[in-house]
Amino acid sequence: MQRRVFVREIYFYIVCVIAIIVFIIGIIGLANAIVNYIKPNTYMTKSSMMPGYKEMYEDMSEQELNALIEEEMQSSIANERNFAFKSIISNSIMIIIAIPLFAFHWKKAQELWKLNMQ
Repeated sequence: MQRRVFVREIYFYIVCVIAIIVFIIGIIGLANAIVNYIKPNTYMTKSSMMPGYKEMYEDMSEQELNALIEEEMQSSIANERNFAFKSIISNSIMIIIAIPLFAFHWKKAQELWKLNMQ
Protein backbone atom coordinates (compact mmCIF):
# COMPACT_ATOMS: atom_id res chain seq x y z
CA MET A 1 0.00 0.00 0.00
CA GLN A 2 1.38 3.35 -1.05
CA ARG A 3 1.29 6.29 1.34
CA ARG A 4 -0.46 9.47 0.14
CA VAL A 5 1.03 12.87 0.88
CA PHE A 6 -1.41 15.69 1.47
CA VAL A 7 -0.91 19.40 0.86
CA ARG A 8 -1.58 20.09 4.53
CA GLU A 9 1.28 17.82 5.54
CA ILE A 10 3.63 19.53 3.09
CA TYR A 11 2.55 22.89 4.52
CA PHE A 12 3.49 21.79 8.05
CA TYR A 13 6.94 20.65 6.93
CA ILE A 14 7.54 23.86 4.99
CA VAL A 15 6.66 25.93 8.06
CA CYS A 16 9.07 23.77 10.07
CA VAL A 17 11.88 24.54 7.61
CA ILE A 18 11.04 28.25 7.74
CA ALA A 19 11.07 28.15 11.56
CA ILE A 20 14.50 26.50 11.50
CA ILE A 21 15.80 29.19 9.13
CA VAL A 22 14.37 31.97 11.33
CA PHE A 23 15.98 30.32 14.37
CA ILE A 24 19.40 30.13 12.68
CA ILE A 25 19.18 33.74 11.50
CA GLY A 26 18.16 34.78 15.01
CA ILE A 27 21.10 32.94 16.60
CA ILE A 28 23.59 34.48 14.18
CA GLY A 29 22.09 37.94 14.61
CA LEU A 30 22.06 37.57 18.39
CA ALA A 31 25.72 36.56 18.48
CA ASN A 32 26.65 39.48 16.23
CA ALA A 33 24.62 41.93 18.33
CA ILE A 34 26.21 40.71 21.56
CA VAL A 35 29.69 41.19 20.10
CA ASN A 36 28.74 44.69 18.88
CA TYR A 37 27.39 45.54 22.32
CA ILE A 38 30.53 44.35 24.09
CA LYS A 39 32.92 45.93 21.59
CA PRO A 40 31.14 48.62 19.56
CA ASN A 41 32.64 49.72 16.25
CA THR A 42 33.63 53.30 15.72
CA TYR A 43 35.48 54.60 12.73
CA MET A 44 36.30 57.88 14.41
CA THR A 45 39.81 58.46 15.66
CA LYS A 46 41.37 61.59 17.08
CA SER A 47 43.97 61.68 14.34
CA SER A 48 41.36 61.51 11.57
CA MET A 49 39.05 64.09 13.17
CA MET A 50 41.58 66.66 14.38
CA PRO A 51 42.41 68.31 11.01
CA GLY A 52 38.76 68.92 10.18
CA TYR A 53 37.97 70.19 13.65
CA LYS A 54 40.98 72.53 13.59
CA GLU A 55 39.60 74.07 10.40
CA MET A 56 36.03 74.37 11.70
CA TYR A 57 36.93 75.59 15.18
CA GLU A 58 39.96 77.81 14.63
CA ASP A 59 39.35 79.78 17.81
CA MET A 60 39.38 76.69 20.11
CA SER A 61 42.46 75.49 21.98
CA GLU A 62 43.96 72.03 21.50
CA GLN A 63 42.58 70.89 24.85
CA GLU A 64 39.03 72.04 23.97
CA LEU A 65 39.26 70.31 20.58
CA ASN A 66 40.39 67.08 22.27
CA ALA A 67 37.45 67.28 24.68
CA LEU A 68 35.01 67.90 21.79
CA ILE A 69 36.43 65.01 19.77
CA GLU A 70 36.30 62.71 22.81
CA GLU A 71 32.65 63.66 23.35
CA GLU A 72 31.84 62.92 19.70
CA MET A 73 33.56 59.54 19.92
CA GLN A 74 31.71 58.62 23.13
CA SER A 75 28.42 59.63 21.52
CA SER A 76 29.19 57.41 18.53
CA ILE A 77 29.99 54.46 20.80
CA ALA A 78 26.78 55.03 22.79
CA ASN A 79 24.77 55.02 19.55
CA GLU A 80 26.41 51.76 18.45
CA ARG A 81 25.64 50.15 21.82
CA ASN A 82 22.04 51.36 21.63
CA PHE A 83 21.63 49.84 18.17
CA ALA A 84 23.27 46.60 19.32
CA PHE A 85 20.93 46.39 22.33
CA LYS A 86 17.91 46.79 20.05
CA SER A 87 19.34 44.05 17.81
CA ILE A 88 19.76 41.77 20.84
CA ILE A 89 16.10 42.24 21.70
CA SER A 90 14.79 41.74 18.15
CA ASN A 91 16.93 38.64 17.52
CA SER A 92 15.89 37.18 20.87
CA ILE A 93 12.26 37.66 19.89
CA MET A 94 12.93 35.88 16.58
CA ILE A 95 14.38 32.92 18.47
CA ILE A 96 11.53 32.89 20.98
CA ILE A 97 8.96 32.87 18.17
CA ALA A 98 10.76 30.25 16.06
CA ILE A 99 10.97 27.58 18.77
CA PRO A 100 7.23 27.15 19.49
CA LEU A 101 6.41 27.69 15.81
CA PHE A 102 8.64 24.75 14.91
CA ALA A 103 7.47 22.58 17.81
CA PHE A 104 3.77 23.07 17.03
CA HIS A 105 4.08 22.43 13.29
CA TRP A 106 6.45 19.48 13.73
CA LYS A 107 4.03 17.85 16.15
CA LYS A 108 1.13 18.37 13.73
CA ALA A 109 3.16 17.04 10.79
CA GLN A 110 4.06 13.92 12.76
CA GLU A 111 0.42 13.40 13.72
CA LEU A 112 -0.58 13.58 10.06
CA TRP A 113 2.23 11.17 9.14
CA LYS A 114 1.00 8.62 11.68
CA LEU A 115 -2.62 9.17 10.64
CA ASN A 116 -1.80 8.55 6.98
CA MET A 117 0.18 5.41 7.79
CA GLN A 118 -2.91 3.65 9.11
